[in-house]
Amino acid sequence: MTDVIALGVENTNDIHQGLIDLSKKRVLIIEDIGEMRLMLKSLMTSMGYSNIDVEPSGQSAIKRILERPYDVVLSDYNLGGSIDGQQILETSRKNYSQDHSTIFIMITADTAYESVVSVLEYQPDSYLVKPFPPAAFFRRFERVQKQKKTFESINTARKENDFEKMEAQAKAVMLQYPHFASQCLKIIGESLYARGRYKDAKSHYMLIIQKSKNLAWAHYGIALCELKLGTVAAAIKKLEHTIALSRHYLSAYDLLADAHEDLGNLEDAQAAMIRVLEVSPRSTERALRLAQISMQLNDWPTAEQAYSKVIRLTRETSHEKVEYYYEYLKCLTNMMTSSSDNSKLADKFKRTLIRLRTFGKTNPAAISNSFRVEIQQYLARDHVGEAIKSWKQWSRLIKSGQATPLSDAQKQTLKKRLGLL
Repeated sequence: MTDVIALGVENTNDIHQGLIDLSKKRVLIIEDIGEMRLMLKSLMTSMGYSNIDVEPSGQSAIKRILERPYDVVLSDYNLGGSIDGQQILETSRKNYSQDHSTIFIMITADTAYESVVSVLEYQPDSYLVKPFPPAAFFRRFERVQKQKKTFESINTARKENDFEKMEAQAKAVMLQYPHFASQCLKIIGESLYARGRYKDAKSHYMLIIQKSKNLAWAHYGIALCELKLGTVAAAIKKLEHTIALSRHYLSAYDLLADAHEDLGNLEDAQAAMIRVLEVSPRSTERALRLAQISMQLNDWPTAEQAYSKVIRLTRETSHEKVEYYYEYLKCLTNMMTSSSDNSKLADKFKRTLIRLRTFGKTNPAAISNSFRVEIQQYLARDHVGEAIKSWKQWSRLIKSGQATPLSDAQKQTLKKRLGLL
C-alpha cells in the first residue's frame, strides 16, 4: 500500500514539473481560419502549453519569428496572402540556422503537399492533412518530440559551434537509431564543411551518392565544397543536377546564380533567378535579386516585372521600402525611351509616383528622388514643359524643408537640361 502511494506521489511531481516546463515554452499558431485557430490552441492548451501566440497571416507571423524564436510553430500551408507556410518555414530555418530545436508542424488541406514534402529543401518536422482528429495530432506531436530529444545533444553542440562533438554525436545516434541514418549523414557533412574540411566533406557526400544517387542534399553539399575549392564549373554542374533531382531545392538556384555571377555570366545568373521564381513565386528576396541583376543587364522589361512583384509582395508590410518604388520608376523611364507606345507605361509611372510620395511623405530624400526620376522621364519623352513644372514644384518643397536640397552643381546641371540657363 505504501509503495503504491509513493509511486503515485512521484508521478504527480513529474507531471507537475512537466507542466511547469511546458508553460515556459513559446508556441506560435499561424492559421487564417478562426475555427481552426481555436482548435489548435485548444489542443496545445490541453497538453499543458499556455504561452501561445496566434497569428492569422504569414506577414505578421514572420515578424514575430524574426523578433525571437519559438519552441513550437504550427502553421497552415495556404494562408491566403502573399506569404505561405513554406516561406515561414524557410524564414525560421534560415534565421535560426544554428538552432534546430523548434518543432515545426505544417498543417494543410492540400493533399498535393504530401507528394512534394519529401523533396523540399526545408522540410517541416511533420505535417498533417486537414481534417484530422485530435488523437492523430497528439500521436504526431509526440513522435516529433521524441525525435527532437534524440537529436538534442547534436543541436546543443551546433549552438556551441562545437562541430567535432556534433559529428561524434551524429555517429553515435546513427549507430543507436539506424532509421535516422540520412539525417545523421547530413549532419556529419555539415560538420566537416563548417570546420573548413572541404575535401573531406566532398568525399563524404560522394560516398553517400554512391549508395543513394538521388539525394539532392548530397549533390548540393558537393557543390558547396566545389565552390570553396575553386572549381566553379564543377559546382555549376552539381547544382544543375540538384535542381533536376528536386526543383524545390531553392538554395541550389541561389547558389547557381552566385556561381554564374562569380564567372561574370550575368545572363545565366538571371536565368537561375527566373527559374526559382517559377517554383517560389512569392519570394521577395529572389524577386529583388532578379530585378537587380536585370538592371545590370539593362534588361528593363524583366527588371520592371521583378520590381513590380517586389512592390506587390511588400506593400503595406514592414518590408515596404521607398527604394523599391524609386528603382521601379527608373525601369519604367528606361522602357519609355525605347517604346513608341508609352501610354500604359506612363499610367504605371503616374500611379507608382503617387504611391511613392504617399508612402515617403515624411522622408525628404524620398520626395527629392521622386521628383528627380519624374523629371528624367519627362525629359526622356521630350516633355520639357512638364519637366519644368515638376522642377518648380520640387523647388517649393525644398524651400519648405519637405524635400532634400540639391547642391549648387546639381542645380546648375538640372537647369541647363531644362533650358532655364
